[in-house]
Amino acid sequence: MLAWARDLRLVVDAFEEKRLVAMRLGEFAGLTVPEASVCDLELTAQWAAFICLLDDRFDRSRVDAHPEEVAALFDRLLAVTTGGAAGPGSGIEQALDDLWRRTAPRMSTQWRERFVADYRDFALATREEAISRTDSVRLGLSDYILRRRRTITALPMADILECTAGAPWPGLPGGEDLMSALRLAAADVAGWTNDLVSAEDDLREDRDNLVTVLGRERGCSLSSAREQVTGMRNDRVRVFHALAASLTALSAPGTERDGVQRYVAALGSFVAATLRWLGVTDRFDARWSLECPGLCD
Repeated sequence: MLAWARDLRLVVDAFEEKRLVAMRLGEFAGLTVPEASVCDLELTAQWAAFICLLDDRFDRSRVDAHPEEVAALFDRLLAVTTGGAAGPGSGIEQALDDLWRRTAPRMSTQWRERFVADYRDFALATREEAISRTDSVRLGLSDYILRRRRTITALPMADILECTAGAPWPGLPGGEDLMSALRLAAADVAGWTNDLVSAEDDLREDRDNLVTVLGRERGCSLSSAREQVTGMRNDRVRVFHALAASLTALSAPGTERDGVQRYVAALGSFVAATLRWLGVTDRFDARWSLECPGLCD
């Protein structure tokens, strides 16, 4: 993966190379799509690298965080996914172009439309976040939770897993709302767990985080806020599992039932892998344990 990132200039210096290796994204891919081919394991890890490195550039660079810079970058990235060509000077665009060419042709038109819609919403939310930082706007808890669901990039990654896990969105008349709720629960688990392990980094950089937002709104200590967020996250994992059980229990013809089970299992692996990976990755300066006994399986 490091050679791939170097060739496409997704990593631009020794610091980023070292950081990419420390992320252990190969381990994340192995946990997420354990039965995938070597090619699909690599593709999963490379998509995760693209997502993480892009996110880190927004978080670590004051220049890239300006709203107009964010909007311009995502305009170029979205163009890659809608038939445009990657710009010759951008490693980020070149990496996305490579990933898109190896993923989109394998998937349906409906899948491509859903990925583009999910990525566009992520782009809009990231720009909204940049505007809030520029204007020193602090969100309330409910507004932060809604935006975090959109900035975590879990939904685009869930789309990718439809390809690499061989689990496309199943046609399930009457089950669309449950499917959507399952995806949102997965996104919340990923976002809230990410905030738990990145809280110290975010505090140091004066960025909003679910832990600090909850503490500010409820007037409690960071220790208490951290315990409450852990409880919220654990409850959301339970909701995810309840939704998964409801979906797999739905009456459907054999082919549709098999498709639902594959999709639910793929998202379940993604949630479990995220919980485990965020406990071992060196992407964050984390000293807070995840405390999710019995929930990672």
